[in-house]
Amino acid sequence: MLVCEPLGIDLDRVSVSLPEDDAPPWEAETSYGLGAQVLRGHRVFQSMVEDNLGIDPLTVDPTKLSADWLEVEYSNAYRCFDGVIARPTVADGALALSVRVTEEFDMFALFGVRAARLSLRLYDAADRLVGVRTAVLGGRVVSSWWDWFTVTPAPRRNKIAFDGLPVSARRADLTLEGGGIRLGEVFLGRSFYVGEAQPQSSGRAVTASRYEVNDFGRTIWVQRPTRSEMSYVVAADRAEFESIEPRMSELAGSLVVTVGAFAIPSTIHFGILGTIDWVEDSPDDYLFSFTTKGLS
Repeated sequence: MLVCEPLGIDLDRVSVSLPEDDAPPWEAETSYGLGAQVLRGHRVFQSMVEDNLGIDPLTVDPTKLSADWLEVEYSNAYRCFDGVIARPTVADGALALSVRVTEEFDMFALFGVRAARLSLRLYDAADRLVGVRTAVLGGRVVSSWWDWFTVTPAPRRNKIAFDGLPVSARRADLTLEGGGIRLGEVFLGRSFYVGEAQPQSSGRAVTASRYEVNDFGRTIWVQRPTRSEMSYVVAADRAEFESIEPRMSELAGSLVVTVGAFAIPSTIHFGILGTIDWVEDSPDDYLFSFTTKGLS
């Protein structure tokens, strides 16, 4: 089993095939009224004051109640980098993006993805091709009329992870194809081994939707996002655990990707690393557990 810590992604080093037309670009010489929205730094901001002139949204402290700008959301093209799977980047027909980084990574994962197929091309710092990965995410990929009768539809999956990527890779070019594309989150990171996932590992989908009957007998139903939680049970020998435990403790409370088994998509999870439990009564090996709480 692997735990993967995220690599910081500079959005200025990311290019996406979609236009950023969610709102007009912010201009320093323009005065914005209350409620006006602008695009700045791949995010949409809303003016919280009248005559908002010359105040860069990126310099405003969002924690202040009197902030001049309120960050609403990432632009559609860059929502797949906001850490929230329920707010995906959407596209029709095809979506291409390129991510450049300055550090090595060995894990590339997609969450909340809906497409027919994908292609991942990896390049080193000199833009030389060092690796290619492809996958079918669901449905049928056909090239002739005969394929319509002979190709068996593949089960649809909404997440996928690639490991063992070349350490020289510094650029990842992703292409998604298929109608009605959605991409919840793009993840690049470095993985480390934490032991062998056990059959007792489990997951659950937690809905935030509200369903109740009020005092007048009327049913109230409010649909809200659903998030996933995973509880892993892992076995590791004593020597392994002595190096695993400090690193896991450092990452507790951080966003991570966990992979129980690459062949079982339900064990691949993106979320916040939670409580880590172990028992100090085994001289040779450890059976420990930990949870990850997904983001909506």
